Amino acid sequence: MIRYLEAEEKGRTRALWNEAFPEDSVSFGDYYYKEKTKDNRILVCEEEGRIVAMLQRNPYAVSMRGDVRTCDYIVGVATAVSERHKGHMRSLLLTMLRDMQEERMPFAFLMPARESLYYPYDFRFVFDQPRWVLGYNKDLRRTPLEGSALYKELADWQNAWLKRQYEVFAVRDPAYLERMEKELKSENGFVNLIYEDDWFIGMESEWGLKERELRYLYTGERYRTLAGTKPAIMARIVCMPEFVKNIRLSEACPEDEVTVEIGIHDLFIPQNQGAWIWKLNKSGSEIIQESRFIAKGKLEVFTIAELTQWLFGYALPEQVENVPYGQYIEPFHGVFLDEVV
Repeated sequence: MIRYLEAEEKGRTRALWNEAFPEDSVSFGDYYYKEKTKDNRILVCEEEGRIVAMLQRNPYAVSMRGDVRTCDYIVGVATAVSERHKGHMRSLLLTMLRDMQEERMPFAFLMPARESLYYPYDFRFVFDQPRWVLGYNKDLRRTPLEGSALYKELADWQNAWLKRQYEVFAVRDPAYLERMEKELKSENGFVNLIYEDDWFIGMESEWGLKERELRYLYTGERYRTLAGTKPAIMARIVCMPEFVKNIRLSEACPEDEVTVEIGIHDLFIPQNQGAWIWKLNKSGSEIIQESRFIAKGKLEVFTIAELTQWLFGYALPEQVENVPYGQYIEPFHGVFLDEVV
């Protein structure tokens, strides 16, 4: 049986979490099950009252060109060792996607341990995690963040910092920063405020019980050096009409409004499948399903995976050049999703 657990049942998944993720410390698990399960949803597969597989939907407020929507970050995807290769995870993922579509969620995202698990369900990379290094400057100093007095100001600063560079990011508020500090402390982490003389210029954090690692570094380009990137976050468009609301024509487009027709292949969310009429202007767009069927050779066809990477600004499908005014359809510029759980 597949169902969502009630709040008082969520702790029943802790044993499966420990089995599936033995690298996680006990202190991190304690933090997760105390804090993150307060507002998440856990979808499980049960057999004879035993939880044999699960996935957890952690909600985030995500800014998409200033339009704030709730999108779920998928974590805790696990199947008991004795129950693997029986189709439990496929059933959970399909149930999750269809539920999200009914909720009209624009997209879902995750950090894969194995991308091959999610690739068949049309999740694709949309964000490469940067590894920044704070440059040497004799005038820089660090001050530990202690207590919640500055949470509101720091959340506002982080949102402004993100907005200057990115069009898709998780919105910060005092509750976000409070939870982040608890997350870091679960692995002996900390947050430093960075100043140049007396001028506040950024924040950094570090954590790790065995191996220390930089959790984040938020500061201006003049103070940091990019030491590398790696693919980190996969995403998938769930509800096409909701996702495209903030996709627009570029200012360079010679027309103020255009209408194009495209086909979409989505094997797992039938509501996305078919022929669509896409109306775009320079402030946004709307897409209307014309038919569940795609007439062969009549229009350019995209898989939902191709659309995901294109519209997140990660990769450009070849067939875009055959879409009228396709070169003027402006995907998101800058995605920053550095959440871990």
